[in-house]
Amino acid sequence: MQDIIKEYGPAMITVVVIGAMLILVSTLIGKDQNSIVGGAFSQLLTYFFTKNAL
Repeated sequence: MQDIIKEYGPAMITVVVIGAMLILVSTLIGKDQNSIVGGAFSQLLTYFFTKNAL
């Protein structure tokens, strides 16, 4: 077991970190206005167009 961890430990850590980053990014960006970044971007566009009367 120790040999497996020595050999594949860094690769397993890399896979876990990349997976966590993908989950974090997909949660923040999302696909609709319920996400953090999507809601902020929608609010920014709404504010921009209402204040500029377009």
